[in-house]
Amino acid sequence: MLKKMLLLSSQVLLRENSEFIICPAFIEISGIHITKVKKHTLKSYQEHKEKEKKNTDHEIHDFGDRLISPSFVNCHTHIAMCFFRAILSNRCQTKNLVEDLFFKAESHLTASDVHAFARMGAYENILNGNALIWDHYYHGNSVAQACLETGISAVISPTLQDLSGPGVELCEHSFQETLAISENSQYSNAGIFSAFGPHATDSVSENLWARIRQAALAHNLPIHSHVAQSYEEVKRIYSRYKLTPIGFLHKLKIFDENINSLLVHGIYLNKSDFKKIDAQNCALVFCPFSQMIFQFPANILEWEKHDTQWFIGTDCVASNDSMNVQKELRFVGGFPSLNNTFCKYTNILNKKFGKENNLFIKNRMRTKILEDKFSNTNFLLKKVLNGPGNFHPRFQAGSIENNTLANITVWETNHPCFWPPSDLLRSLSMGDTTGAIHNMCINGTWHGKNGEFTQSILESHKYKESLKEANERLRLLIKKI
Repeated sequence: MLKKMLLLSSQVLLRENSEFIICPAFIEISGIHITKVKKHTLKSYQEHKEKEKKNTDHEIHDFGDRLISPSFVNCHTHIAMCFFRAILSNRCQTKNLVEDLFFKAESHLTASDVHAFARMGAYENILNGNALIWDHYYHGNSVAQACLETGISAVISPTLQDLSGPGVELCEHSFQETLAISENSQYSNAGIFSAFGPHATDSVSENLWARIRQAALAHNLPIHSHVAQSYEEVKRIYSRYKLTPIGFLHKLKIFDENINSLLVHGIYLNKSDFKKIDAQNCALVFCPFSQMIFQFPANILEWEKHDTQWFIGTDCVASNDSMNVQKELRFVGGFPSLNNTFCKYTNILNKKFGKENNLFIKNRMRTKILEDKFSNTNFLLKKVLNGPGNFHPRFQAGSIENNTLANITVWETNHPCFWPPSDLLRSLSMGDTTGAIHNMCINGTWHGKNGEFTQSILESHKYKESLKEANERLRLLIKKI
């Protein structure tokens, strides 16, 4: 029998009520789960530390004063789409990036291509501190296999389309893949689960939405879908049903209280839409840098104003060229300042002092209040930790607590990106700290060498073989496109 692991540090990021705190703690791990967390004062930690280190029932990992935190959750990805970095030179010529470019290239993909490319995307997530991803793509089992081989936790949503898109011919196969992944004990024992992945409201028929709804209820699986992400989508749904995309899903009872619905992008929402998704079982997902490429950023000020639950994801590298969620957090932290950037009150620069100046000052104060909220470390970290980590009904992640997935990052706080180490939470939410990853434990397994995390992965035989296959498959794919 394998020994349980015991992690020790004088700086562990825990939750206390709704706040994140850093304190000394012991963390016990068995299998893929955290089984016990013991919080200490600095005095009691020192008193019990040596005693615990003599416990022969545990494999001891003493990290001194290095910071231990939950690993990030990237709640919307298409990890196989990293190959698009090679073919995006004509992006500016497209009216709709998804339909005009993505669909065209994706029609040539094989399951083996997706498997090879998804491994590269999984490695990129791991090296950016993301231990759990919510992925949405074609050939779902190939994505699941890639996650299994790289060791990342995942919620796999095989793309479902029956009206338009490259997935139409794969639709029934993808539906069955969703159920098969959910029922596969090898996957669940490795922290891999599934969700239903309808592509968007305009590429999925009413009948398929109804079937997804019934299956989600029967199998206790969430729905993970793009919603109101483009002008074309909104226009099509309105022409067919005289409803918004959210109104359409509400009519179909997709927002049933027994179904968790992860609704990605939500760029085109109106006030009535917010009333329809005002529930704990619904959450919007904001992918800021991606949205700036293919449309424009959703108005998260309205999301927050209507008390809507929402999380943060990166989307695909084809849209934002990165799997780094910290970059997205920084954008969110400064988002309220965009509210006044191009408004008429910038006439103050033209020396128009008077009533407009007074109004500008008032709006600037309102913006400052919003910025204080949006840049708050607890507010931001919840969007990429326990918020999306607790959204799937089958497991919990994104926090260091009993029965959560053992997804843990150890940070080298002597790294210059943490200096001075007076506010580590701020550094995690607004910094570039992935270069300071000392090691990561994903599903109870260490993924690199202490102090050599990135290099040890890049120099591993598994990564080199994955890179070799991905390069060869990309070379052949580009010939087809």
